[in-house]
Amino acid sequence: MIESLPNHMHKLTQVFILYCLVFLTSCCTRTTLTIPEQPDAPPEIESAELAEQILRSLIAIRFNEGGEISGSGTLISVDGIPHMITAAHVIRHMILSDQSVKDVACYIETYSKNEDCADIMLGEGYSTLVRIDNGRDVILVPLSHFPAGAEPAETVVPGYEFRVGEEVWVTGCPAGLPNIVTRGIVSGFTQHDRSRIFTDSDTWFGTSGGGIFLSTGEYVGYFHSMLGTRTPNGSEIAEGLNVFSPLPTDWGL
Repeated sequence: MIESLPNHMHKLTQVFILYCLVFLTSCCTRTTLTIPEQPDAPPEIESAELAEQILRSLIAIRFNEGGEISGSGTLISVDGIPHMITAAHVIRHMILSDQSVKDVACYIETYSKNEDCADIMLGEGYSTLVRIDNGRDVILVPLSHFPAGAEPAETVVPGYEFRVGEEVWVTGCPAGLPNIVTRGIVSGFTQHDRSRIFTDSDTWFGTSGGGIFLSTGEYVGYFHSMLGTRTPNGSEIAEGLNVFSPLPTDWGL
């Protein structure tokens, strides 16, 4: 009995060493598997860059030169000539013969609020550069110059097919406040065609004419109306049923 004790102790020692090796291997394996990967850049940084980019093409339309902001537009370049696309109802009063007004198209820098305004060029000599479609509530007008600090929007090939649930960004001047950008989705389409598209992106009076952008920064449409219902207390706007339309496909943009 006494003679077998050393062999027994030797076996116990081997088992103990084997257990330690297994324990250490297990710990090392778990440590290796739980090393976190380097996180991607925060999405809000990308969103901020996109918002700043698309706001550089936002135009605030001032009523009767020097007045309040009455609507929104988007700066584009057509054959190197500065133009603005907006909802036709925003500046329709300028084309009426019995109205004496001179709205201006202003770029207002987001942070410094520096402002430069261009004339909206209507009337004799500019009619060939103007495009208007009252049925689709859209107008394209030339400007006297590219406002300082502004950058023309990059447009997509006309005829872009929107999808329900697709992310869209809206720029505008709701309630006369410049440089507002909101984000939402394509909520759906009107019953008859796909030229009037619903979005749940926040909008308000003054956003009319503002640009609709994809998450790539491409300019694809213009905002023009909100679906509302009349209540005993006045007009109530239906949330998530703000209406925009794609850019015209027959204007050569």
